[in-house]
Amino acid sequence: MATSALLAAGAGRLSRSTTVVMGATNGHHIFRLKGYSQAKELANGRYMTLGSFHVGGHSWSLQFYPNGECSDHKDHISFYLSCDRNLSCSGMPARFKLSFLGQDGQAVPTYSRTTKTGSFNKTEFGIRKFMEREEFEKSPCLEDDSFAVRCDISVASKEEEPVTTAKGLASDLPLAAAAAVHPPKSDLQKDLAELLWSKQGADVTIEVGGETFHAHKWLLAVRSSPEFKDRFFGPATQKKTAATTHIHIQIDDIEPQVFKSLLHFMYTDTLPKIDDEETLYKMATGLLAAAGRYKIEKLKEMCEEVLCERVDMSTVEASLALCEQHHCPALRAACMEFLAAPENLQAIVAEDGLL
Repeated sequence: MATSALLAAGAGRLSRSTTVVMGATNGHHIFRLKGYSQAKELANGRYMTLGSFHVGGHSWSLQFYPNGECSDHKDHISFYLSCDRNLSCSGMPARFKLSFLGQDGQAVPTYSRTTKTGSFNKTEFGIRKFMEREEFEKSPCLEDDSFAVRCDISVASKEEEPVTTAKGLASDLPLAAAAAVHPPKSDLQKDLAELLWSKQGADVTIEVGGETFHAHKWLLAVRSSPEFKDRFFGPATQKKTAATTHIHIQIDDIEPQVFKSLLHFMYTDTLPKIDDEETLYKMATGLLAAAGRYKIEKLKEMCEEVLCERVDMSTVEASLALCEQHHCPALRAACMEFLAAPENLQAIVAEDGLL
């Protein structure tokens, strides 16, 4: 820009304006229904909840109407996405896409639908005429009386940012280009993970099943139950460690790999990435017990969600036992829903030799 233009801009009257910055949180979840023929017995206007998941700080559940959401759509299947009524979703812009999955586990474009961006004024909205029921029942999406559907959701959020502008020119000019620059996403999770595994500044050594872990007392005390806080900063501990800041403890009732995952969560607020299904299930059961012991409610809920998604013939009995041990209402509901299908219950009874 020429110097004269810059001077003119600088001489203009300063004012304040507001820029609305739109952002979005995206997520997806895969729902599976076994026993479609049983679900189809639901009357028009009745639905079953396929499951729930968390995106954008809210809990979402997918409702399936096998005979349509209302009398005008009784020949169609309908889907509705519902926002937890206990959370503030009113007026929140969001949209979602539903895609039936083929036998290869990939979305089938022919059987995918996307909603327009809408507001959750009534906590839910959906796709009334997803497809005709007869067409669906003849499609490759329904196999062995089962189907899988993927839900992709984008939850919009907006922030108002004040921007100083200069008046007096043909158009308002931003006083500084930096006004439109937004700070990068936080690296806190990454930085804390690096702090954990680098052992930098570690002041506690934890012996678990013959393996040694290094951590930071302040973080463990903040992130878990009073047990660690009392252990590290209680009056008795302070007397013993007056001469040194580094302490050593031993934990006997947890597997080393589970404790490693527990540390990962405490530092990053996430579960470690595990691709193997069997290993993931085993890890979730171990972490569920650890979450109960150290009173980490969020970890318990995350483990419960992992287990809910994996309720089948091979896991339902063990999952019910976990419900009794650790009070897991969502997991119990998932098990009861699985057992409600007659073919599943009969198979379990036959497997136990009761038939």
